[in-house]
Amino acid sequence: MTVELDIRPETKTVLLLKQQLSEVINLTPDRLYIGFETTLLDDQDYLGVKGISDCDTVHVITSQLTEKIAFKK
Repeated sequence: MTVELDIRPETKTVLLLKQQLSEVINLTPDRLYIGFETTLLDDQDYLGVKGISDCDTVHVITSQLTEKIAFKK
């Protein structure tokens, strides 16, 4: 699926970008992961520091898991 999205001026971090994307693709932000060039980005990363502007392409990876699995010893 390809989605074109204008980054809002207030969208400064990866988490805010995931929140903006979640409105379009109907998934919660915690199920989205953002990749840019060869790096998977963290929620607290700033888009400008990573070199992401409104004309760039990012990859959105979705998680099928609805909950985290914990292993007990």
